[in-house]
Amino acid sequence: MLLNEYPDKTPFEAIRYLTGECNYGGRVTDDKDRRLMMTLLGDYYNAKLFDDNHKLSPSGIYYAPPFTEYEGYLEYIRQLP
Repeated sequence: MLLNEYPDKTPFEAIRYLTGECNYGGRVTDDKDRRLMMTLLGDYYNAKLFDDNHKLSPSGIYYAPPFTEYEGYLEYIRQLP
């Protein structure tokens, strides 16, 4: 998958498939567990990630940091519990 082929939109469906089926799919053998995993990935890999106010946890501690330089991402990671 070449992300450059999708200049106007992020291919979340393809990213979910690559993560859930290709990366973890062989390790998750139960059909219901695989379905749960793909559902959970859908909660995280979606267009809401681009909203600066979208939180990934009820506490608000976990969120996708805004676009920044490399050091900015490292700082965000360092402040996580």
